[in-house]
Amino acid sequence: MSKESVILERRFIPAGTLVVRQGEDGSSAYLIQSGKVRVYTEHDDKEVELAILDMGQIFGEMALIFDEPRTATVKTIEDCNLIIITRQTLKQKLGKTDPTVRAIVEMLTRRVITGNNSVMKRQDRVEDLTETANTIYQNILSGLPSEQRGAFESEILPKLDTFLNALRNFQKGFHEV
Repeated sequence: MSKESVILERRFIPAGTLVVRQGEDGSSAYLIQSGKVRVYTEHDDKEVELAILDMGQIFGEMALIFDEPRTATVKTIEDCNLIIITRQTLKQKLGKTDPTVRAIVEMLTRRVITGNNSVMKRQDRVEDLTETANTIYQNILSGLPSEQRGAFESEILPKLDTFLNALRNFQKGFHEV
């Protein structure tokens, strides 16, 4: 091991343990070496499950970028071995990496911040959901190989249009009441 290697803290967390709580401050992310966790938000006294994560996946990564309260709660559903990645560790590793890689990470970070800010400002309007859904559809379509685009369009676009039209009709009916 070179003297520049950073030894990351590892932690065993038993099943049923809260690792991260929505609303608390955080400066670390967690890489799952073994086990499973449940990621959820709490809204109006209800839990909304966001994901089940397991080996090789990371949670809490937004704390490496933002100095803001956690946006979700994470609870172990199996015994877990976690690697803790602090904001400081990430900065040290980025400082030692190739300038091109560092520039890409910084650019991606800015995009995440911009995207999150956009989503957070657009929470309750049907038009915003429509715009976001169309943007996601276009992004996926443009990322597909040309030979797959036709099949994607014919399979997904009619369903997306049906969904968005139903949403618009619901909104119209709701506002007429």
